[in-house]
Amino acid sequence: MFVSHPEHKFPIPPALDDRGTQYWRMVELSLHAPWFLLSVEFVDPDEPDLSITRTLCIAWEYDLADVLRSLDADRVKGIVCMMPAWQSPTRQWWSREIREVWVHSSPSGQHIVLADTAGKEFDCGLIPEHVGGVEKELLLRVDPKPAGQAPNRRARRAARHGKKSS
Repeated sequence: MFVSHPEHKFPIPPALDDRGTQYWRMVELSLHAPWFLLSVEFVDPDEPDLSITRTLCIAWEYDLADVLRSLDADRVKGIVCMMPAWQSPTRQWWSREIREVWVHSSPSGQHIVLADTAGKEFDCGLIPEHVGGVEKELLLRVDPKPAGQAPNRRARRAARHGKKSS
């Protein structure tokens, strides 16, 4: 789904490079299907008061569910579903902020159900023809931050010390 091209590779000095990672200035989106932006707070293990929010681009709803299962829910700062043009009345890409991620399972399979900030549920893929009862599991509920609340530990720490966070 995300395609990288060598001419768009971003050179990182070896001292700053994470072993095994690559950096790109641009990637191509090869499949016009919903995909996700997952923002997660990462805390510096050496400085527990310092954190940074990283955003992951995730191509499939099942990968999103797998990542969410492995995270502390309090670290998730937001999920956005990027909706393809063919699902939009304007024929342009658009986004939906996600508040809940559910897994619906039955003996015949499972699928991911999302709920946006308005509470409207939708799915991104093929739904199996469920046979028997459907078990519903809430994987994550993203609680919106009240206006004025510091977005992360770094901002709270900076506020305590009278500094501006980046």
